[in-house]
Amino acid sequence: MKIKRIDATIGTEKLVESKEFYCKHFGFELVYESDWYIELIAPDMPAGISFIKPQRDAGEFFGGSGIIVSFEVDDADAEFRRLTGEGVEICQDLQDKPWGERSFVVNDPNGVHVYVYKSIPPTPEYKAVYDSFKKV
Repeated sequence: MKIKRIDATIGTEKLVESKEFYCKHFGFELVYESDWYIELIAPDMPAGISFIKPQRDAGEFFGGSGIIVSFEVDDADAEFRRLTGEGVEICQDLQDKPWGERSFVVNDPNGVHVYVYKSIPPTPEYKAVYDSFKKV
């Protein structure tokens, strides 16, 4: 199987709020919109996020926890300043993670954690673990 695009779909009543959040703060583009479904695509890459009202034949409400959407960026510090300046509430402050990421977390209108990070060198302990998975 060759995967050509990846999407996540979240059941919610907050279609408009979700659209506005991802378009305004992360540059997603609207691909499709109806009264029960919104589809967004990430800029310059084959990935998207969609929101569907859970009253459809198949679909359940999302409970607001347990999903993390991760965005790798060139400069986590700049994104942190930008989003803070736009009034986005920060759930986890900017910090270096030992596994090799400089990151912070915001929540979308549905309670989905949006993990924004830049790759940095991991600590020697994590590097050793990563290296053990490399194919020779």
